[in-house]
Amino acid sequence: MESSPTAYITTELELASFLRASGQYLLCALPRGRLIEFHFPREALEQVDAYFSGAQLPARDLFEAHRSLRALIQQVKERQNQSERNRNYDSRKP
Repeated sequence: MESSPTAYITTELELASFLRASGQYLLCALPRGRLIEFHFPREALEQVDAYFSGAQLPARDLFEAHRSLRALIQQVKERQNQSERNRNYDSRKP
């Protein structure tokens, strides 16, 4: 998926966790080198401003969002590693 002008993209886990905890929908999570890009609807920009202004959320909501995104990062990286292994295996076939 290419970057879209209708998406807000961040590689910051804490910011992405804040956005998820505040009810923003995660469009996708894509590997970019060693980082993961989190794509949110453009409307998330309001919440980004709130994040940098020091807005507060319930700790439990923020913790749950952070934990679920860490698990998602692990899944994305595992899938990426599996794809790389498959490509390497396919390239060795006669």
